[in-house]
Amino acid sequence: MPSLSIFIADPSEQMSNTTTFKSNAENEAETLTRDAIFGGALHLWQSRAGYRFGLDALLLASDLPPLAAGATVVELGAAQGAVALTVAYQRPDVQVVAVERQPELAALLRRNIEENDLKNVAVIEGDLRQRRDLFTPQTAALVLANPPYYARGARRPSANAQRAQAHHELHGTLEDFVRAAAYLLEHKGWLQLIAPPVRHLDVIAATGDTDLRLAELRHYHDRADRPAYLTEYRFRRPSAPDLKIRAPLTIRDADGSYTAEVRRRLGMEEAET
Repeated sequence: MPSLSIFIADPSEQMSNTTTFKSNAENEAETLTRDAIFGGALHLWQSRAGYRFGLDALLLASDLPPLAAGATVVELGAAQGAVALTVAYQRPDVQVVAVERQPELAALLRRNIEENDLKNVAVIEGDLRQRRDLFTPQTAALVLANPPYYARGARRPSANAQRAQAHHELHGTLEDFVRAAAYLLEHKGWLQLIAPPVRHLDVIAATGDTDLRLAELRHYHDRADRPAYLTEYRFRRPSAPDLKIRAPLTIRDADGSYTAEVRRRLGMEEAET
């Protein structure tokens, strides 16, 4: 219980006043949750009411193009770190740089890195639109991004500021993410991002004035008989000779359980053995 800064002579009065105070742990429990991923290998603090990571982030991070040991991986818009920490955990031989603009999320990101004892993750707190001030050009082998799904004005934003900024292009468009990636990527580097099908033409158009070209495409389906709800794009510098359309990723079997690939990528099979 925190001590009062003003001395109160009457003990009964002191008790009635101190009972209005909550411990830091109690306040934290009301505003944050600590969630386990990969069978408890990682634990992430995140806002209870604000932006929360989902399955899409873990899928983005758990299937990467080939990377050499010592490569630098940059995540643009890292939030509390689900993608960046997943990569750092699964690939301890690479260096991860997590970029986040919102101070509250950047604070959670740093805390999650520290509490998970990951030594191969660095944080850049700043606006990716200021790429020339934030980054050294042509230093990343891979850039990862889960940009806001909705263009400004496409839908009504959430009243929660964290969620609104994460889901809507209020402080950065698809083009801003692609330009930052193009600035960061080294020769033969990769940009991997996910976006809903409604943004497909926007994603392609965003790369139009860069030398990044679409190399691989994969659609995510909640079930095999349902339309794709998300698309994973891999662009490469320089242009790839041929576009590879990968087999679709199906999230759930007919009975509603995760498919074998999803279970493997989430570490569920290891946790059950």
